[in-house]
Amino acid sequence: MQTTVAQTSLGPIPLWAPAGALASGKPVVLVITGAWAEASDMIRTPQVVAPAWDAAVMRLPGNGTPGLSETSIEAWARAVGELIDSVFVGRAVVLVGVSIGALVALAARSPAVRRVVALEPPLVMSKLWPLAAALRLRWREDAEARPFIKAVFGVREDHAEERTYFDVFEGAPPADVVVGEVPLYPERPLERFPSFLDEPERAWLAARPGVSLRVAPGAGHNVHVFAAPFLRKVLLCALDKALEAAEP
Repeated sequence: MQTTVAQTSLGPIPLWAPAGALASGKPVVLVITGAWAEASDMIRTPQVVAPAWDAAVMRLPGNGTPGLSETSIEAWARAVGELIDSVFVGRAVVLVGVSIGALVALAARSPAVRRVVALEPPLVMSKLWPLAAALRLRWREDAEARPFIKAVFGVREDHAEERTYFDVFEGAPPADVVVGEVPLYPERPLERFPSFLDEPERAWLAARPGVSLRVAPGAGHNVHVFAAPFLRKVLLCALDKALEAAEP
C-alpha cells in the first residue's frame, strides 16, 4: 500500500491505496475507518473488491493522521466530498464507513458517490453506555482528543450533551446500513461491544426510503471483525447495485 496525501480546504487527508489505484479509471471504494482505529483496519478492502474495483482507505482526521481545521462530522464530510471531487475525477465511488466513519460517509456529498455502505453508524450518542467510561477516561488522559470527544460524542469529563445524527441521511445516496445482531440494551457485562444502534433507531432506518438495513449475525458493533464473510457479501452486492445505477 502506498500513501498519498490529498489536499482539502480544511487540511490534508492521507489515503492508503495500492500502487496505481488512485490514477486508474476503475470505479473506486473509499473506506473511512472509525475512531481510534488501528492502521490495519479495513486495509484488505482492495483485495476484496478487485479486480473490477479499486479501493483506498482513509482514517479519521487526527486518528494517527493530521487534524483538520474544523472538528465535526459535518466538516469532515465536507472535506471528504472535496477529496472525492479532486482525486476520483470521472469515477464512480462507493463509500464504506465504519462507526464514526460511517457517519462521515453518510454525510459526504459528491455527484460521484453512487452508494454508501455504513457499518454501525451510532445515531444517538447518549445511548452509548459501553463507551461512556472509556470516553471520560480518554478525556482526562488525552488532551488532544478532547475536541473530538466533545464535538462528536458530546462528552466531557463530568457531563455529556446529546448528539444525534439522523440528519446525515438527508440528501444521502442509497445506503446499505449494516448493524450487529447483539442488542445494545439492557446494560450488562459483555466480553465485546454490542451493537450501538438501539431498537427505535433500527426501526427508523428500516422505514427510511433509500436505506437497506442489514443485520450481521452474531456480531456486535465491530461487524467488520466478527462478521467479515457477511460484510463481504453485502459490500459486493452494493458494488453491483452501484454500477447498475451508473449505467445510462
